Amino acid sequence: MAPFSDLKVTGFLLLVVGLVLTYHVTILVEGGRNIASKLSEEEGLELERQLNILNKPSIKTVHTRRGVIYDCVEFHKQPAFDHPLLKTYAYQKIDETTTTQPHKRLISHVEGCPKGTVPIRRTTKEDLIRAKYLSSSSNALGDEYRAGYTLTLTDERFYGASGIVNVWNPKVNPDQFSGVEVTLKAGTTEEANEIRFGWTVYPQLYGENATLTYAYWTGDGGHKTGCYNTLCLGFVQVDGHYTPDMYLDNISVVGGTQFEHTSEVFQEHETGKWWLTIQGVKVGFWPEELFPLFDQGAEQIFWGGRVKSGKDGTPNMASGALPDDYTDHTGYYAELLYRNRTHDNLKPSLEIQNTVDCRGPYNSNWDNDHTILHFGGPGGGTCA
Repeated sequence: MAPFSDLKVTGFLLLVVGLVLTYHVTILVEGGRNIASKLSEEEGLELERQLNILNKPSIKTVHTRRGVIYDCVEFHKQPAFDHPLLKTYAYQKIDETTTTQPHKRLISHVEGCPKGTVPIRRTTKEDLIRAKYLSSSSNALGDEYRAGYTLTLTDERFYGASGIVNVWNPKVNPDQFSGVEVTLKAGTTEEANEIRFGWTVYPQLYGENATLTYAYWTGDGGHKTGCYNTLCLGFVQVDGHYTPDMYLDNISVVGGTQFEHTSEVFQEHETGKWWLTIQGVKVGFWPEELFPLFDQGAEQIFWGGRVKSGKDGTPNMASGALPDDYTDHTGYYAELLYRNRTHDNLKPSLEIQNTVDCRGPYNSNWDNDHTILHFGGPGGGTCA
């Protein structure tokens, strides 16, 4: 593995450094307006250059019913392989991809990409500007809060984590987000290597209030590396239907039907790749070169909810109800598992620790008998 000091970041973070520091207030105030129209000529050209990196020539273009555009790009020509550390991965065979059909009842998927291609969500100027703002503000203290459980073992490192989570559409304001995640992490906050996956309602990321899946990664605490989904170079897409950012079509009902999705992030022992699977489908992977502190595995796992406060305080988490013993009232993660050094899947049991950053508006509890985590809360107001 190359030393961390040799990592050369060629994603959008270097190309638009400083750009959004001027326009982040505009993003918050104007929301979905045409932010790109306010850029200088030089800034506009820089964004166009980055868009040419991320938006590759496609074999076919797919327009979804929600207005999202996906480009069907040949596997070996996808943007991730422009990263100097990942070029060798481009020579792998596309037959790594799965032919398993997604579960149409719960999660959206991309239809129509020819064999040998992968769907890459088309990136706009507005996407890049919003993503840069989110990256620059992701380490701000006191505005993000979690409620869930953390697993840390003194004599064990982790090589994967999974769970089944129910799906909600919490109410958020334009400057808030609310979602759930399973997170693998190593290192301090300042230097953290981290992979997150879950679902979120995040207007500043997606430009709307729908519930979508998301993936996030960083190799240095978010300072120079990392981003959401495919908005920078790093995640290698392999499946022809699923991507990291898909709409969740069915939402759970308090006291009624619960809609779930399963996900797992794990390291493949033979290759070192960190795979993302949704509903049992291998969506894609992050190469091990992106995570120098994962060389001996992750140090901790978190399952639960995460919210970001805004000018009006904190939003709902999950259903908006505080957790109880009923699985149809609030958020839950079920069938939690982690992978150890020998890649066995184990239950966390009593070693799991409660993590609530803003107690009162949010809470969590652990049902050890059924290996299920309950979490959520109404939010409102601010946290000390």
